[in-house]
Amino acid sequence: MSVIPTTAAPQPMSDEQKFFYDLKGWLLLPGVLDKDLLEALREHVYKLKNEPESLPEHERYSLAGPAQELIDHPAISGILAAIIAPDPDENSYGFHFESSFAMIRSHGEQGAPAHCGPLAGPMAYRLINGQIWSGLTRVVWELSEVKKGGGGTPILSGSHKAGFPVPERFQQFDPAAYDEYACPAGSALIFSESCWHVGTEWKDAEEERLAIFNCYCSYLAQWHKLNVPAAVIDAMPPKRRTAFRGIWGHNFHAGQPNNYYDATNQAL
Repeated sequence: MSVIPTTAAPQPMSDEQKFFYDLKGWLLLPGVLDKDLLEALREHVYKLKNEPESLPEHERYSLAGPAQELIDHPAISGILAAIIAPDPDENSYGFHFESSFAMIRSHGEQGAPAHCGPLAGPMAYRLINGQIWSGLTRVVWELSEVKKGGGGTPILSGSHKAGFPVPERFQQFDPAAYDEYACPAGSALIFSESCWHVGTEWKDAEEERLAIFNCYCSYLAQWHKLNVPAAVIDAMPPKRRTAFRGIWGHNFHAGQPNNYYDATNQAL
């Protein structure tokens, strides 16, 4: 199925969203994918698992084919600019694309145990003079309906900036402490990796959980080694490629800021 590349303008992050993201460490954007793209993504995830050879080699990834549209989807790109790093100019992004994986979880299958990402350094969450710096940030694209309590990625709200160590009791899933959510297929969950989060048992016997997990950081820092061929990125539009540029700020010798992607400036 062919998918027309997204051309809509990025949606800016509202003051209400900034308040709740700082308060809780996460945001849910319900039903932001259009029907055609959602269907193409579901088909792509199943092909990745069951018949990858049916796809061209450069599309055998959860960030390729129709899934590349998620990298800078207008529902999230404005938010990422507000919480990770502003875009250097109109032709490049301030965020760096870190990693991606697809998930199919059947009824009764359990996800990852409770865990959190970095709590210090450039990957951690911080708020300075009213500006959010979310560090390592995850976007989960839910390609199936998620029912509350039925299995998703519950989050221990506020743990991204807790002033005390998280007690051992809450270093595992506790429904009294972790926030669960419900959303239609085609929704996006955005959260700071500094939050404790968990993959709970999928309880829907009628439909599998299909999801794509993408990760971002500032172009000045990197946590994951992406490990994809350049051909995967070369299939993307020019601005989207800038999310995969090298990790540096400025080349003083050449007088060049890091606002471009080419064969000499890759973080793959």
